[in-house]
Amino acid sequence: MSDALPIPACRGRSAATVRPALLLVAVAAAFLARSSDAQTQTLPQAVTLREVFDSIRSSSPLLGAARARVRAAQGNISAARTWSNPIVSFESQQMTELGNSIGPSQRETMTTGMLPLEPIFQRGPRIGRAKALMRATEADVLTQRQLLAFAAAEAFYQVALAQINVAATRSLAQWFDTVVTYNSVRVREGVAAEADLIRSELERDHVLNELAMAESDLARAQADLQTFVGGNSNAALQVEVDSLPLSPAIAARADRVSRPEVEAARERMAAAEAAAATERRMWLRELGAMVGTKNSAGSSSLVAGFTLPFPLLDQNRGSINAARAERDVAQFELEQEKRNADAEVFGAERAERILSQRVTAFGSGRVGYLTRAEDARRIALGAYREGGTSLLQVIDAARAWKEARSSYFETLFAQHRAVLRLLVAQGIDVIDVWPGVRAGANQ
Repeated sequence: MSDALPIPACRGRSAATVRPALLLVAVAAAFLARSSDAQTQTLPQAVTLREVFDSIRSSSPLLGAARARVRAAQGNISAARTWSNPIVSFESQQMTELGNSIGPSQRETMTTGMLPLEPIFQRGPRIGRAKALMRATEADVLTQRQLLAFAAAEAFYQVALAQINVAATRSLAQWFDTVVTYNSVRVREGVAAEADLIRSELERDHVLNELAMAESDLARAQADLQTFVGGNSNAALQVEVDSLPLSPAIAARADRVSRPEVEAARERMAAAEAAAATERRMWLRELGAMVGTKNSAGSSSLVAGFTLPFPLLDQNRGSINAARAERDVAQFELEQEKRNADAEVFGAERAERILSQRVTAFGSGRVGYLTRAEDARRIALGAYREGGTSLLQVIDAARAWKEARSSYFETLFAQHRAVLRLLVAQGIDVIDVWPGVRAGANQ
C-alpha cells in the first residue's frame, strides 16, 4: 500500500493545472525553510564587557605582538651577555740563506690566539641597558592592554547605545502606528479632521526613517566591536550591559601600582644612562690579549702580548654627546609622563564623581526619570483621545520620551566609562579586575 495521499479531483481543472500549483507550493516551502535556516545561523551573539576583555586577553593580535616584543628584548639580553669571539691566527714562512739558493730552506711558523678585552668594562652597561629595555617593553604590554581595554569599552558602549536607540525608535514607530490607526478610524467616522491623520502618518514615516538610520549605526558599531571579539564575523553582536551605576570600589582589592607609561619611561631613561656609560667606556677600542707559540729552526718559543690602541684622537666624543642627549630626552619624557598621569587621575576622579551623582539623581524622588517620561507620554495620549489636547502635544510628549531614554543611558554609560578611565589612570589592570554583569541588572 502506498503512503501517499490521493489528490482530490478538481472540477474544471486538469492535472496539468494542479501540478504546477503543487510545485509552486513546494518551492515556496523550501524557500521559507531556507530563510528560517539562514535566520537561525545569523542569530545575534550576546556578549558582556567581561567577555570582551577575556577575548582581548586570550586572542588579541596587538597584545600578542606586544608579548613578542618582550621575547625580542629577552633575546637582546642574551646577545649583550655573550663574550666577543677570540681571534686565532697562523703564520708560516720559508726562509733561505742569502747566496745559498741550493741549500735547504728553513721554515718558521707562529700560531697565536687573541682574546678581546673590551667586554671587561663594556659588558656590564650593555647588559644593564638590555635589561632596562626589556622592563620597558614589559610595561608597554600593560599599556597596550589598557589601551585595548579602553578602546573595546568604547566600542562596547557604542553598541549598547545603538541597541537602545534602535529599541526606543522601534517602540516609538509602533506607538505612532497606533495613533495613525486611531486617527484613521475617527476620519472614517467623520468625527475628526483629516489633517491629524496626515500629520500622524508623516510623523510615523519620519520615525521609520530614523529607525533605518539607527539600525545602520548599530550595524557599524557591531562591526567595530567584532574586531575585539574575533570569531564569526557574520554573526551580529548584541551586548548585555549592567544598567546600574558602577563604583570604582570594584578595584579595592587590586594592587595600585605606578602607571605603565611612567614605568616604561623610567626604564627607558635607565637604558639611556646605560648607553651613555657604554659610550664613555669606548675610548679604548680593539683592546685584546695575545698568546701563542713560535717554531723556528727546530726551536719553539712562547709568544705573549696585548694590543692597545693609542688614543691620539678621540673618536667617541660625538657618540658620547649623542648618548647624553638621548638620556636628557628620556628624562624629559619621564617628567612629562608623570605630569600626564597626575592630571589624568585628577580629571578622572572629578568626572566619575560628577557622573555618579547625576546617575544617582535619576532614580531619586517619588518617581524615576524614565517613569516620568513614560507617564507624560501616556497622559498626553489619553488627553488627546478625550479631546483635551492637540496632536502636536502628543507628538512632543512622544519625542520627549525617546530623548529621555537616550539621555538617561548616555549618562549611565558615560559613568561606566568614567569608572574605567579612573581605574586606568590609577594604573590598575582593568582586564583583570573588571566585574561581570550583576544579577538582576539589565538594560
